[in-house]
Amino acid sequence: MALAPPHSLERRRLLVRGVVQGVGFRPFVYQAARARGLTGSVRNDGRGVAIEAQGHPAALDDLTEALSHQAPSLARVESVASAPLQTRVEREFVIERSDRLGEGSLIPADVASCDGCLRELFDPGDRRYRYPFINCTQCGPRFTIVHAAPYDRLNSTMAAFEMCADCRREYEDPSDRRFHAEPIACPACGPKLTMPLEEAVDRLRHGQILAVKGLGGYHLACDAGNEGAVSTLRARKHREEKPFAVMAADRWAPVNRCPWAARSVPRPADPRTLAQLSAKEEALLRAPDRPIVLARRRPDAHRRAVEGLDDLRVGRPEGHHRVVGEALDDLHRVLLAAVDAVHAGGARADDLQVDEGAAGDAALDRLQGAAAAERLDVAVEELG
Repeated sequence: MALAPPHSLERRRLLVRGVVQGVGFRPFVYQAARARGLTGSVRNDGRGVAIEAQGHPAALDDLTEALSHQAPSLARVESVASAPLQTRVEREFVIERSDRLGEGSLIPADVASCDGCLRELFDPGDRRYRYPFINCTQCGPRFTIVHAAPYDRLNSTMAAFEMCADCRREYEDPSDRRFHAEPIACPACGPKLTMPLEEAVDRLRHGQILAVKGLGGYHLACDAGNEGAVSTLRARKHREEKPFAVMAADRWAPVNRCPWAARSVPRPADPRTLAQLSAKEEALLRAPDRPIVLARRRPDAHRRAVEGLDDLRVGRPEGHHRVVGEALDDLHRVLLAAVDAVHAGGARADDLQVDEGAAGDAALDRLQGAAAAERLDVAVEELG
């Protein structure tokens, strides 16, 4: 690193606009700048990412090119503006505190867990084993937890959770994939469930309906293979014909035994066992945002997977269709590791509450009639 600004060095300000916050862009810039022998800084601002970089002109040109063509997969770079600056004496490249001026930054949507986080989620030896709020710079909650720009922990619902020493070490380690991952958390310091997973699984298996607060708000869930539970949910929601979405486990579900269940269970239903999926439909189900997909139902699906689902259809001459999807967040993944498939019955538009204050209490009161006869059965993420 340069200790003094020789005449051969240049310094530039690079302003990057687009979806560049909450996608691991600052750690990417940090690594890219250091690999090219540059000094300077990177920070979020109210409109995107601001970089000051100093070094040889060829290295600066190379960094500028990399910002557009080697950016993290979740990023969408719309523009990179460059302006010259006066060189200065400095020793390293750092990530600085965000600039809170401006309100035009684009925050990405929530992203389904990456392969690395999923391996940890179902690894009994990992400290985040079965922790439903696992995330890193490439996955996890984004838009639904942010209060204001720029995208920083202090501007999100995670501000209420102080990092433990282990999470802080990961957050500050440039070689860790959680380097500056703003929602970083673990069982020791992060959000917790208000209902134990064991109890939630048991309730679903016994035909109860749960109001589950996942990313984006509450929805009503029941065991899709329990005909009585499905009928009850339809009656309580006055939804006799319109299809419910069916959420099914992906390939990461434990194969032989649910780790917290009292008995062995078969592998949960895969979307491919429920519906005839084209290559395009299967790719959509695996997409980072895990959209709900309308697909044709398999006539040969296992009875346990389709029992009680005969009413999930859209009237079309060519055959019955089912609305299917895979889990976006890991609260649903750990539930689906023990239950074949889950109906995700959306609430009314005015029930889509994410606050735990007065508005959230009002939503719970409205959901009570659908979720339980006498009381609301809730497995809720405490997100501040």
